[in-house]
Amino acid sequence: MSGDTQKRTAFLREYLAGVQSMDPERAMRAAAPGYLWYDGLVAEPITKDRFANYLLGWEERMKAIGGTGRYEVSDELSADQDGHILRWAWWRFVGTDVGGSALLKVGDEGVIYEKIAYFKPVDPAKV
Repeated sequence: MSGDTQKRTAFLREYLAGVQSMDPERAMRAAAPGYLWYDGLVAEPITKDRFANYLLGWEERMKAIGGTGRYEVSDELSADQDGHILRWAWWRFVGTDVGGSALLKVGDEGVIYEKIAYFKPVDPAKV
């Protein structure tokens, strides 16, 4: 492994703690220069400057589709190789059938990006 695994792990933990507690300032302390958040429902990537508004709007968006305003994460997997941590997880808006996957990439300077994709369940009766 190249670089500093402990440093990357600390960035990942701090970032996740910030996102999960809806504290954008904390999350961005662990972001690398040039950090981007990719959301399949947003036309342009979210930059560090726009991250707070984006994150703090989640609760309202989740409630607008019938959720509780919270989300849960499951099926997490991380690998540290070639100087980066890649972390994949499945997420779901609590109280809805809206879910998807998230992929994070962390380097020695912090979290480089997070990419989220959405999954819509299919009614087997309609297939």
